Amino acid sequence: MREPRWHRLAVRDLEKLHWRTAANIDAAIQEFASTGTGVLRKVDVDGRTELRLYVAPFFAWISVTPTEVLVWRVVRYSKS
Repeated sequence: MREPRWHRLAVRDLEKLHWRTAANIDAAIQEFASTGTGVLRKVDVDGRTELRLYVAPFFAWISVTPTEVLVWRVVRYSKS
């Protein structure tokens, strides 16, 4: 099991959302950290690879190590 850790910018992103939406994103991060399940994609951006965990209509930009899941940002990718 990995430990979820939140960068201050990701915390700020969550604080801007409705509490239920933020709770759903947090639950998805917790689930991914403990079981590895979730919609995870590698995306090439400007010559580097990002890991994104999707929780529609948002994604969490993350890094994964053997001991932790670091959440860098939470971004809305759709207006619907």
